[in-house]
Amino acid sequence: MIALGDFNGDGILDLAAINFNGNTVSVLLGVGSGRFGTQATFPVGINPISIVVGDFCGDGRLDLAVVNYSDDTMSVLLGTGTGSFGAQIIYSTGFQPCWIVTGDLNGDGRLDLVVVNSYSSNVGVFLGNDSGNFGPQTTYPTIASAALVVINDFNGDAHLDLVVISSSWPTISVLLGTGSGTFRSQTTFVSTSRVYSAAAGDFNGDGRVDLVVSNGPPSLFNVGVLLGNGDGSFGLQTTFYAGSGSTLQWIVINDFNGDGLTDVAVANYVSRPLIRSVSVLLGTANGSFVLKTTIATGNDSIVYGFAVADFNNDGRLDLAVPDSKTKNRVNIFLNTCT
Repeated sequence: MIALGDFNGDGILDLAAINFNGNTVSVLLGVGSGRFGTQATFPVGINPISIVVGDFCGDGRLDLAVVNYSDDTMSVLLGTGTGSFGAQIIYSTGFQPCWIVTGDLNGDGRLDLVVVNSYSSNVGVFLGNDSGNFGPQTTYPTIASAALVVINDFNGDAHLDLVVISSSWPTISVLLGTGSGTFRSQTTFVSTSRVYSAAAGDFNGDGRVDLVVSNGPPSLFNVGVLLGNGDGSFGLQTTFYAGSGSTLQWIVINDFNGDGLTDVAVANYVSRPLIRSVSVLLGTANGSFVLKTTIATGNDSIVYGFAVADFNNDGRLDLAVPDSKTKNRVNIFLNTCT
């Protein structure tokens, strides 16, 4: 998994990638034209699995936060502003933390962190302060085998809420925020299939936040859109074909063709036979999506998370796709939309 930001203040995007088996984070400083310099590595906990970027201490420098799956910790690395990072600050999480997001949950202008604790079946909230430190986690029960959390204002009250998914069960959990850094008890609803990844946005232009998900069994080969009702609940899922493959997993959204509508990119995590790729679906004004193109990532690759940015400054959004199998590399796919 990777995260992006300008870590040395030169106006060029840099890249941070977690090394699950190496117990480190690699930082590659951008040199322009979609290229990056040699990696520098920084120690974190055992089996880092998810990463976010933010200015946690309010000094104008970007910092990193990582959750470590096998030692039940979170590592915070404060940035120096030169592209390097200080020694990790370690926080205890629940069992098997697997996902992390950031946002200002209590409206104090400081970034907070939300961690999915998979084996504990809860989310942990860490409230931040000006020094880049975080208080101990406060936990909120979620669905079993929680795998991922999406943060947004799903009921239109200007407070950040959480949507939690499980890759093991066809259930989605919604925790509405109070604006004080706490959350109400979860509300759950059943999906038509297991959900592997999700993203939030207003896909039909009605001012309400919707969900787009990559579906697992039994609804293979498609992404689903659940239109928001504006109160933290969602309508029934509508599915759209996303190309052949056995498991569509990682999903990101943005406007890839510059028409002002939100599009979707979804990665095929495992394929049988070996057809591994990223599919791009273009959005329409009514919240539906149409498969535009499929980008081959190599039959020996396993795509593990990816990110969107304009890496070569041509005004078009590109994809950074890490390969977590044998090559330990990040592939940059430049946008050629006209």
